[in-house]
Formats: sequence, structure tokens, C-alpha cells
Amino acid sequence: MLFLLLLFLDYNPNTLAPPPFKHSFGFYRASKYYLQLFLGPGYDYDDPQGIAAVKLTELDDPETKKDDDELSVFAINSGRGEIVYNVGLEAVKRYGGKKVFSEPKGIAAMEDGLIAVADYGNKRVVKLQYAKGSLEQVSEIPLPGRPYDVCFDSRANLYVTDYDNSCIYVYDPGDNFTLKFGIEGRSMGEVYQPMGIEVIDGDAPYNHYHDDFIIITDKRGLRISKFSKKGQFLGSILNSDIGLADSRFLYVAIDYFGSIYVTDEENDQIHKFDRNLRYIISVGRTGTSKGEFVAPRGITIWRRYGQVFLSEKEGGQYLWIAADAFVIGCFPERFTHQRPGTTLAIYMTQDSKLYITIYNSLGEKVRNLVQGIQREPGEFLIVWDGLDDNGVVVPAGDYQFYILLKSLHGLARRLEKELKVGIQCNVM
Repeated sequence: MLFLLLLFLDYNPNTLAPPPFKHSFGFYRASKYYLQLFLGPGYDYDDPQGIAAVKLTELDDPETKKDDDELSVFAINSGRGEIVYNVGLEAVKRYGGKKVFSEPKGIAAMEDGLIAVADYGNKRVVKLQYAKGSLEQVSEIPLPGRPYDVCFDSRANLYVTDYDNSCIYVYDPGDNFTLKFGIEGRSMGEVYQPMGIEVIDGDAPYNHYHDDFIIITDKRGLRISKFSKKGQFLGSILNSDIGLADSRFLYVAIDYFGSIYVTDEENDQIHKFDRNLRYIISVGRTGTSKGEFVAPRGITIWRRYGQVFLSEKEGGQYLWIAADAFVIGCFPERFTHQRPGTTLAIYMTQDSKLYITIYNSLGEKVRNLVQGIQREPGEFLIVWDGLDDNGVVVPAGDYQFYILLKSLHGLARRLEKELKVGIQCNVM
């Protein structure tokens, strides 16, 4: 009989990872101090809200791919009524002021430089055009209530959450109203004081499964709901469904695989769900070190490469979506030579390619168990029949599972996640 003792070694959460040093020279967090260096010592970073990142066509060099990951970021500094933005990750600029915007919240951006801002206090959505380093207002859409967030689909249709009237509006590229849904009080698909919104549509580039849906946060930050682009209710999840006593779900982003990311200001976390709104993992804790957040607000994902930008109470972060997993256990813990075999349970948080190799105590390879299987987020079970590569039951001794995960797309393909699981086998 073989006795198996599982030992999980050196797990560091990696679902949202800082970029490699050579990509950002170790810089991935912008503090209030950093912003004051660029904007002046008296600059007040007050109540940051939505954020949008985009590869502007104007700044793209079609002769090379080397600049394709150089994005422009537009962020709302609500307390000053401003947009703080950079151009191709270079100069930091400002637009607006309290005479232009009143408590602005969400912001969205298109590759052609079209920008939309939810001007919360003025009950309107403002459209701006970026060109040659500057922003200029091109139109506005008056609303009956205060808009909290905005987003574009791939055809430049605009989606707006109306916080006061508990509904969502959709406008075509010409600012013509086309759809309203989610009115409070309906038994299915009701909406109550919606805040964050994000859309992914079947025609959008960098959409692996050709998903087509809308995600919103509402009910004072306690609920996340999914709708079709026509406003049909598809499902929802409450904070209590993922074990939270309280929450403040705010802004939303969707990645290349349709996974959903929601900021939680109350718990200083980012919650991740799959494309069917199934809970995957919560990332982060309170603080300013790696893997920590302080009141995260806006979130945006550049789907092509999995680049993530976050605004926090006093700064922001730049992260990558990366392959990540942890080991649940090995079952059963005992097997005999007559009935060899055990099952290794792994929980993955990102679509990844998986490799598993078994080594003995001398560092000699015993078995290539898994070679490049692709799996979606969730629990993955792999059976080891107790045999080596020659089909012989392994002798008593110490063995180790070496687990390697590789991300399937984007910049995070440069990052690999390694796990090691020690197994001690004793004849009984």
C-alpha cells in the first residue's frame, strides 16, 4: 500500500500580476505623490472614479507591432471635475474642471479617439474627441437622471447607467436613443440604482468565444447582473452568494475570454467571474504592496494583450492577467499495488495550458503526466495511475508533481506559473 501526503509549496497569487521588470522597469503602481510630480505639488487627486485604456489609431505605427501594447489611459478625477490622461504612456495632461464637469463618474474610449464621460452631477453624457494631443467636446446627451457609467460596443453604440431612474439607456453613434431596459420593480431583470457597466459583443475584436452580453453593478453595490444586448435578463449574483457580508461592487471590465472583473471598494478586492457569471476568485487585500489594493474604483482591460489598469483611492495600478492556479488536494491518500491510482485536484483561475511532470527524490523524471492540455477556469482533475512512463508501479519513495501553467494569449504569455506538490510514498 502507498501512503500519499500532499504538501503544497510556495503559492503566490498571480491572477493579476505586475508586469516583468523589463516591461515596466518595476513600476506598476502610481501613487498620489507620483501624480503630483507630473501635475504639480499642489495637485489634488480627489475621488478617482472610472478609467479607460485604448490603443489610439492616431498613435499607431502600422509599420511595426512593437508599439501595439503602448496604450493611452483616460481617468476620472471626480473631485476636481477632470479627466487625467496620458498619450501613449508619455505626457500626463488634464481636461475639464468644475466648470465643465460635476462629479463625473465613468469614462469610455474608442480607438478612433472618441471619448464618453458620465457627467453625473450635470445629468448628461459628454462626448469628446481626442486628436493631436488634445480633447475637444463634440456633443452631449441630456438625461432624465444622473448617469453613473458608460461603455461602447464595437460599433460605437453607447450604453449608459441611469442611477436615479434605475435603468440602462442605449444610443447609436449619432446619439439617437434606441433602447431602455431594467426598470426597477420587474420580477426578473429589475435594476436598482445601477452603477458600473461593460459590454462585449460578437463583432468585437479579441473576443475568443464571440460573447455578446452586458454586465452591470447595482443595488448599492451588492449585486452583479448579466443582460443580453437587447436587454433580456440572463442572471445575477449577490455579494452573499460569494461569501461576503458586505460589498461595494463598482466598475466592471471583461477580458479576451469573456471573464468578468468587478472592483469592490468595501473589501479592497477585485472579484473575477467566468463568462457565465460563475464565481472564480477574489484577488487582493488592503495595502500598498504587491497583490494589495486601497479602495479600488475604475477598471479597464485592453483585451488584445490582457493589460489591466485600475484606479484606487489615491492612485492606480497597471497589471497583467496571468495564468494562476492552486492545488486543492490529492485523493485518495492511499492506494495499493493491486489498485494503484490517485486524483490530483487543481483549481485554475484563468484559461491556460497545463503541463504536469512527476519526479522522484533524485530529481529523475518518472512520468510525463500532462502535456499542454488547455483548460478554462475552475477545478481540473487529473488521475495519476501510480505508474511510471514504462507502465510500472513506482517504488516507495519521495515524489513531486511539477505543475506548469502557461497563459494562452496576450502579454502574459511571457509569464509562467510554477507549482510544486511533494508526495511521500511509503509501502504499508
